[in-house]
Amino acid sequence: MVGAPHAYAITAEQLAEHKTDGHMDIDAVRAGAILICPVKVKGAGIYMGDMHAGQGDGEIAGHTMDVAGSVTLQVEVVKNYPLDGPVLFPLEEDLPPLARPFTPAEKAKGQRLARKWGVSEIEPMAPVSVIGTAANMNAAIDNGLERAATLLAMTVAEVRNRATVNGAIEIGRAPGVIQVTFLAPLSRLDDVGLGDYAREQYNL
Repeated sequence: MVGAPHAYAITAEQLAEHKTDGHMDIDAVRAGAILICPVKVKGAGIYMGDMHAGQGDGEIAGHTMDVAGSVTLQVEVVKNYPLDGPVLFPLEEDLPPLARPFTPAEKAKGQRLARKWGVSEIEPMAPVSVIGTAANMNAAIDNGLERAATLLAMTVAEVRNRATVNGAIEIGRAPGVIQVTFLAPLSRLDDVGLGDYAREQYNL
């Protein structure tokens, strides 16, 4: 669409302003996942399509096992919510190993280590996956990092470190859809109205 030779062509700036990342082809968007989507058009609806019976990360062949099917959705409308792109709470089994919620045993070990070093409290954290999109993978990663930083009032450098130590950058769909998945402070998720979705999804 950018620079296309027809009446529906748009500029890169218009795309950045209006895109909602509707066609994600992310294998973690499946039954049981919670997906928070931006609404940028008054009266917007919901559509589903391109259903896959199975897909590896990236859909690298450009196609997979496309099927027909029916979908049942539970929809909640949140008014005046400043969201630039989708936020996903995948099923726990779809999370990268480093981004999974800590088990009670892991929390107990962490508390013992914290006491040893004089740390009085360990901040509660929860998984979150912010979608990034662009024309290529590198630009999509930058987009996802920037979206996550803006959403959670962090620097991009902090998001990079959290995604490295407690998460991962995952390929959603080549050439330019990714997930920035990491453990985020639950208080930051609460600040932007996402904490209860994390609690619901991961029994926190």
